[in-house]
Amino acid sequence: MATFRRTDTPRLPGARLDVGAHDIVQRMLPCHETKHLVSTSRFSSDGSVVTLSQDILSDGSSGRADSSDSTLFDVFESDEFDRAYQQHSQTAHMGVLDPEYQTFTSQNGYGAVVYTVKDGTLVVSGDPLAAPEHFEPLLEELAQFRKKNRLKIAFMGVSETFAMYAQKRNWIPVRFGRERVLNPMTNKILSNQGAGKRMLAQNRRLLDPKREGISIGIYAPGINGIDRSMEVQLQVIYDQWRVERNCKKEKDLQTFVTVYDLFCRRNITFFLYTSDREGHVNGFAALRNVGAKNGFHLDPCIASPTAPRGITDLLIVTAMQLLRDSGVSYLCLGHEPFLDLGDMPNQDGLKARVARDMFHRVVDSAQLGGKRTYNNKFHPDESQSSELYVVLPGGSSLLRQAAAVMHVANIKIRRLLI
Repeated sequence: MATFRRTDTPRLPGARLDVGAHDIVQRMLPCHETKHLVSTSRFSSDGSVVTLSQDILSDGSSGRADSSDSTLFDVFESDEFDRAYQQHSQTAHMGVLDPEYQTFTSQNGYGAVVYTVKDGTLVVSGDPLAAPEHFEPLLEELAQFRKKNRLKIAFMGVSETFAMYAQKRNWIPVRFGRERVLNPMTNKILSNQGAGKRMLAQNRRLLDPKREGISIGIYAPGINGIDRSMEVQLQVIYDQWRVERNCKKEKDLQTFVTVYDLFCRRNITFFLYTSDREGHVNGFAALRNVGAKNGFHLDPCIASPTAPRGITDLLIVTAMQLLRDSGVSYLCLGHEPFLDLGDMPNQDGLKARVARDMFHRVVDSAQLGGKRTYNNKFHPDESQSSELYVVLPGGSSLLRQAAAVMHVANIKIRRLLI
C-alpha cells in the first residue's frame, strides 16, 4: 500500500498529495497505444456509422476469445474483456464491481457486455463494450447465448449513440437520466472563482492540525500491492454505511442502487481515504477508471458514522485537485435520474401516460431531486453531461423487459401501485 499524507497548508481547497499519487493516477488511466481494434465511431442521423479513427493491436493479432458467460475471474476471458473495458467503459459499466453481474465476451473480437439476469431477461448495463459498427455482430453472438438459456433482453443506462442504434432497429429508447461530470481542469471550486466558499472553509477546518487534524491517503492495490488491514477498514465503513442507509430509507424506494464488491477489480480502482489523529480510517472515495472518457467514476464516497461533518465533500474536492494536477478533465459523480420521463418514440398516448405516471411515482418515493442538489454544489461541467436511456426491444415480452429493468433499478412495482 502507498500512503501519502497531506503536505498542504490550510489555504488549499483540499489535501495536497505528493508526486507519487499523481503517478498512480497516470498508471490507472487506459493505455491507448496497445488497444485492440481501437476506433472512435458514432451513428449519424440516418443510422449509418461514421468512423473517425482506427488503430490495431500493437502486435497485429486479432485477440480472439471464446464467447463466455463467465464472471470476471476467468483469466483467458478476462484478458479479452479487459481490452474491451479499457477502450469502451463508461460510468454505466459500474456493474463490473457488483457480484450479481457477469460478462459475455465475443469469440470474434467484437467486444463484450456487462449484464445481469432478472425475470427471465438479460439486462445489459451500459452500451456494449464495442465500437458502434460492432454492436450488431456482438449482439448476434449474445442472441445465441440468450436463445440457449431462453432469455429476453433489455438495456439500461445506455448512451445516445446506442439509443440511435436502437431506434434504427425499431426498439424503444426511453430517456431517463444523465451523467453528471466534474471537470477538474476548469472547476469553479478549484479555480478561485468564488464558488464553494463554505465548503472550502470546512475543508480547511478538517485539515487543520490544531482543529480536526484529518489526513488523506491513497490506496492503489493494483499498483502498490494489497493491504488486508486497509481493506478491512474500508469494508467496515462501507458495510456500516449500507446498514445506516437501509435503515433510513426502509420506508422509501431505494432506486438505482449498485452494491459493490469493493476489491473485485483492483486493477481499475484506487481509493482516497481520510484518517483521524489516531490514524483510524473514517471515510473513503473509490475511483474507477472509465476508458471511453480517459477519466474516472467516483462512487462510493462515504464516511463512517463517527466521522466529522464534511468528510465526503473533502474527498471529492481532493479527488478533483489530484486529477487536475494529473491533467485529467473527467470525473463522473454517477447517474442522475430526470424528474420527468423523456420522449417515448412510436408509443401511443396511453402507454406514454402510464409510463409517465409510474415514473413520477418513483421520483416522488425515492426523492431523486436531492441527488441533483448535492451534485450541483460541486459545479458539474454541463458540456460533459450525457443523457442516459433505457432500451426495450418491445414485442410480446415488453412487460417482462420493463419489469426486469425496474427490478435491476430496485424499483418494487407492487409498491408503486399502492
